[in-house]
Amino acid sequence: MFKKIISTFASKFLSGILSLLIVIFAARYLGAEGRGIISLLMLNITIVIMFNNLAGGGALIYAVPRENFIQLLLPSYFWALITSLLTSYTLTVSGLSPPEYGIHLFLLSFVLALVTVNGNLLLGLERINEHNFSSLFQVLINLIVFYILLNTPGGKDVQSYIKALYCSFSTGMLLTSVLLFRKIKKLDGRPIASVLKAMFKNGFFVQIGGIFQLLNYRLSYYLLEVFHSTAVLGVYSTAVSLIEALWLISKSISMVQYARISNSKDLEYSRTLTIKLIKFTFVSTLAILLILIGIPESAFLYVLGNQFSGLKEVLLYLSAGIVIFSISGMFSHYLSGTGKFHVNTKASGIGFIITVIGGFILIPEYKLMGAGITATLSYTASTIYQAICFCKITSTKPLDFVPVRGDFHLALSEFRSYFSEK
Repeated sequence: MFKKIISTFASKFLSGILSLLIVIFAARYLGAEGRGIISLLMLNITIVIMFNNLAGGGALIYAVPRENFIQLLLPSYFWALITSLLTSYTLTVSGLSPPEYGIHLFLLSFVLALVTVNGNLLLGLERINEHNFSSLFQVLINLIVFYILLNTPGGKDVQSYIKALYCSFSTGMLLTSVLLFRKIKKLDGRPIASVLKAMFKNGFFVQIGGIFQLLNYRLSYYLLEVFHSTAVLGVYSTAVSLIEALWLISKSISMVQYARISNSKDLEYSRTLTIKLIKFTFVSTLAILLILIGIPESAFLYVLGNQFSGLKEVLLYLSAGIVIFSISGMFSHYLSGTGKFHVNTKASGIGFIITVIGGFILIPEYKLMGAGITATLSYTASTIYQAICFCKITSTKPLDFVPVRGDFHLALSEFRSYFSEK
C-alpha cells in the first residue's frame, strides 16, 4: 500500500515540478495578461471535464471492479463527445470563454476527456504505476513543446501554449490507450441499461459535488476578470498554482487510498487507513507551507517578473485554507470509496455558497486579498462539514485525529522499506 503511495507521490511531485516550470515560463514570457488568458482557458477545459465525469469520472473507478469493461468504456467515450461539444458551446456563447478560443476549447476538452476516461479505468483496475507514468509523460511533453515554441520567432504568445496542449493531450490519449488495451480484465456483463443507470447515479453525486468544488476553487477567476482585469487574474492564478502545489501530498495519497477503498469491503480497515493518512498529510503539508511563505517576495518577482507584485500577499491569505483543505481529499475519497457520494456533494455546496457570498462582497473591493480570504473560508467550511460527517458515520472521536509519534514511525518505516528494496 505505502509503496504505491510513494510511487504515486514521486510521480505527482515530478509532475508538479514540471507544471510549475510551465507556470514560470508562461509568466516570464507572456506576462500577467498571458497568464490570465491561459488560466481562463484551463478553467473552462476543466469545467467541460467535470461534466464529462458525470459518467467517466470517480464513479467509473468505483464501477470497474464490478462491471464489464466494454460496457463502461463505450458509453464513457460517447458521453465525452456529447459533453465536450455542448459544454464548450455553452461556455463560448455565454461569454465565459473568449470566442476566438471556442474551437480549441472543444477539441482540447474532448481529447482530454478521453484521456481522463482511460486514466480512471486504469485506476479502477489498480494499475497505479501505469496511470502515474502516462500522467507524468503527458506533462513532460507539454513542457518541452511549450518551451521550444516560446523560443521560436514569434512564439511568445498564448497560441504556443495551446499548441503544446494539443501535443500533450494527444500523446496522453495514445499512451493511455496502449496501456489500457494491452491487458483487459473481463467480467460477465449485466444489462447495459443497469450499468448506465448505476454510472450516472453515482456519477451525478460525485460530479455535482465536483462542479461545486471547482467553482469553490475558481469562481474567483471569473470575478477577478470581470471586476478588475485579466492581468490581476494572472497574478492571482499564478499564486494559486504555486501554493496548490502543496496538495501534491494529499492528491498522491488520496488517489491510491480511493482505489484501495473501492476494492475493499473492510470498513474498519478503510476508516483506520484514512485517519492515519489524514494526520500524515496535515503535518507534511504544514511543514512545506512554512518553507514556502518564508520566501521573500523579491525572489518571486525575480523569477516571474515585476508584473506579479502582490503575489506573496495572496499566498499568505490562502495559506490557512490550503493546509486545512489538504485533508479534505482524504475524507472525500473515503466517502466516495464507500459509496457515500452525497456527503461530498453537500460539503462542496456549502463551500460554494460561501464562495459566492464572499466573492461578490470581498473581491470587488479588496481584489487579491478578497479572493484569498474567500477561498480560505470556503475550504475551511467544506472540510469541517466532511469531518463531522466522517466522525458520525464511522464513530470516530475528534481526538483520534491528533497526531502521535507512532503514526509517523509507521510511515517512515514503510518509506525506508520501499527505498531499501530499490
